[in-house]
Amino acid sequence: MKLLLLSLCLGLAWALQDQSQVPVQLGFCPEQVAGPWQTIKLGATNRSVIEDGGAYLCFMTGIQILANGNLNVTYFHRKDGNCVKEYYIAEKTDIPGRYTFEYEGQIYLTFVFVSNIAAIIDLENHSESGILTVVELHGRTWFVDKQGLEAYREHTSRRGIPQRNIVNLLASRKLPSIILKNGHKC
Repeated sequence: MKLLLLSLCLGLAWALQDQSQVPVQLGFCPEQVAGPWQTIKLGATNRSVIEDGGAYLCFMTGIQILANGNLNVTYFHRKDGNCVKEYYIAEKTDIPGRYTFEYEGQIYLTFVFVSNIAAIIDLENHSESGILTVVELHGRTWFVDKQGLEAYREHTSRRGIPQRNIVNLLASRKLPSIILKNGHKC
């Protein structure tokens, strides 16, 4: 009986980390996401992480494919009042379009939607304080088409992120403050 209970608990713990509710872009190919990007929207299950001073108020500027298949993702964010450029190495998993890296816990990065114009990245953070979901909408330019916007709306809804927890960087007053004279974003 104890063995059955232990098996059930382990199975439940494994299922919670399954990520099956996070669909990966069908036919994902890393070359689709390589190159420059602009962050358009950020949504999170906890809005404070994407507000001023939040750990996930970041601006992705590009993705580079490494020789081993991992991704080098470049972000700008504020740290101690300064604009800081940081690189995160997203390690590939057995599932094309799903990567993992460490940032305030274990992050599962999933490319949910990719087109020539837009990309939606689902970041699920597993840490001692629980699970946090952040969904990012990126564009090759500051423009994202209707298909990308609708896919973002559907995915944030599926992940339980209410509209009030989504920051539109284009519509907010953040855009002028994030483009600095030297071209860096923060």
